[in-house]
Amino acid sequence: MTSRILTRRQMLLHGSSAFGGLLLAGCDRLSNAPSFGRVLDSAEGLTYRTQRLVLGHRALAREFSESDLSPVFRSNGTSDPDTAAYRKLRENQFADWRLAVGGLVARPLQLSLVNLRAMRSRTQITRHDCVEGWRAIGQ
Repeated sequence: MTSRILTRRQMLLHGSSAFGGLLLAGCDRLSNAPSFGRVLDSAEGLTYRTQRLVLGHRALAREFSESDLSPVFRSNGTSDPDTAAYRKLRENQFADWRLAVGGLVARPLQLSLVNLRAMRSRTQITRHDCVEGWRAIGQ
């Protein structure tokens, strides 16, 4: 008889609900403990360092050439909204627009287009696989 490690999903779907529920409740309690967060952060750092050691600074997503670009690349929703707020931003060439960086970050801030354009950038051509079932290669 071979031993098998059950995933959380398997525990929930295939019985062991009392045991699975206790285990998941313990995971939730652990994830809220600051000391456990530090353990996870250090493990994540180790993972990143190992990844860089093995892969260098190569991109993890496969990159394509310009000849692979899809002729059409859809946008979610619309790429040209028809709202008063958007028209006002567009008329002013988005000078008043800000990207808010907030939530669980060390230093929340707001960045203008001027700020963003001043940052170092890198272009890559990758494939986008949409959850709706379509895919396209874009730059």
